[in-house]
Amino acid sequence: MWGVFMDLLQLQYFLKLASIQHVSKTAELLHISQPSLSATIRKLETELGVPLFIRKGRSITLSPYGEAYKSFVEDAFLALENGKHTLDSMQQTDSGTLNLGMLSPYVWTEVFQEFAQQHPDIQVNRFSAEGFQYVDRLLDGTIDLYLGGLNGIDQLSAAKLQYHTLYEDDMVILVPNSHPLAREKVIDLRQCRDEGFINLEASTNLQQFTDSLFAQAGVTPRVIMVCDYTLRDHMVADGHGISVTTRLSARKTDTGNVTYIPITYPAEKRKLGLVWRKNRVFSHAMQQFFDAAQDFYGRF
Repeated sequence: MWGVFMDLLQLQYFLKLASIQHVSKTAELLHISQPSLSATIRKLETELGVPLFIRKGRSITLSPYGEAYKSFVEDAFLALENGKHTLDSMQQTDSGTLNLGMLSPYVWTEVFQEFAQQHPDIQVNRFSAEGFQYVDRLLDGTIDLYLGGLNGIDQLSAAKLQYHTLYEDDMVILVPNSHPLAREKVIDLRQCRDEGFINLEASTNLQQFTDSLFAQAGVTPRVIMVCDYTLRDHMVADGHGISVTTRLSARKTDTGNVTYIPITYPAEKRKLGLVWRKNRVFSHAMQQFFDAAQDFYGRF
């Protein structure tokens, strides 16, 4: 029994290190010492007879052996997790906890408020997941569901992920009320070649989607500032530049000094929804949130 426990622990450590790719940071997250983590991984590599990681100074990446092995370890833990959810369902003893990876919380405020009112017994733990960070977190079980942008997911989803689109949002230009473009009813991104843009960080999912729109339009934006969601609206309102965002996000701006103009070219919409590990058995909390979000945005 002790050997089985240690094997599972080794595999858990392996998955976490494969995701973080930094020994000291991984050890800190696991609440163990760095030497203890290194020793556990070495023991696993010795048992398997192959190096799972390539070490170069302080950097560490998966070896070809590690890449191949990782998929099987993820499948093994998924099977164990599915077994647990099945037993919980049979006994009606679900934990009532949902670990949710998500983008900026500002877009999702209403659905969370409604869900909390409908299901006060379910605890929703929320974790920031920008770019495609959520993929590894779904695969290693750190999060149960991801709530956010879906553009580009088709390239990732075939083997490991499933997703459901909740809604599609129009893209708009956010400008100060005093800006000459504020008089426009609609706008083509090519009209904005000479404008100064306020961007989000390059790693964010929305900025990556925005960059793809500029590429489609053949426009290289002149970026004058990079800031986060909480500051962007105010920087636009203060006249520092203009920004690309979604219609829903623009409607939620907390300043009256900005307006938004729908983008007619490129006409691609921003898709938002839920993502989960393929073949994952939904826990009660996951199913309740999935149903609630689908109902909310069906009405929305």
